Amino acid sequence: MNKAPFYRQFYEQAGSWSENVDSEERIPATLAMIPKNINSILDSGCGDGTFLGSVDSIPFKVGLDISFTALSYVKMLQKIQASSDAIPFKKNTFDCIVSTEVLEHLPPDVYEATLHEIQRVAKKYILISVPFLEGLAQKQTRCSQCGFIFHMFLHLRSFDIFKLEKIFPSYSLKEYQFSGPKERTFPPWLLKLRKKYGRRWEWDKDAMCPKCGYKSEQPPKRSVISVFTTLLAGLAKKRYPKWVSVLYEKK
Repeated sequence: MNKAPFYRQFYEQAGSWSENVDSEERIPATLAMIPKNINSILDSGCGDGTFLGSVDSIPFKVGLDISFTALSYVKMLQKIQASSDAIPFKKNTFDCIVSTEVLEHLPPDVYEATLHEIQRVAKKYILISVPFLEGLAQKQTRCSQCGFIFHMFLHLRSFDIFKLEKIFPSYSLKEYQFSGPKERTFPPWLLKLRKKYGRRWEWDKDAMCPKCGYKSEQPPKRSVISVFTTLLAGLAKKRYPKWVSVLYEKK
């Protein structure tokens, strides 16, 4: 099954960009990590431009995104419509490449090509942010139309610090910063109980099934078992910050 058309359709939804849903904690934490000694920056996967719109001290800044809809919300910023796996700039064009909340979404071939392109175009630094130790199964939803099970935000991979140290071979991890609330983690057995017997899947108003394109307008009904598992999960000891921002420097 070719998922690309559905991913493109998902990111062209006006609802995904017409409301600012970025974290009030994540953006300042990532902004604070931008190196001081740079004159140019590219935001690869800039979305609605919220992040770079908060950067005032860098003379040359460009936002790149594959979504025409997202770019329509970008203000006061040079912008270009392109894919992160084929960045239309020469080698070492920008002092710093930023990519926030992008890498977790990319299909395998696009992901690998994107990592290569970011390293190629970056001259000195790479700055990314991704969800930290995200339980992908915990945020799955089930399409009420065709029954297909998928991550409600179309996340395809989870990151920890060990994995993040290795994704850019030409760069060294310089520093990282956690942000966002600590999220509860469902133990696998409790998650299985919640889905199988409580029939409780996650829901988001913009979640689009990558198999049939259906969007459910109503969240699934709660059951006694689903409420019980939510209460049990509240007692879980494993809680991790929602995001991690990471700065890399060229070796």
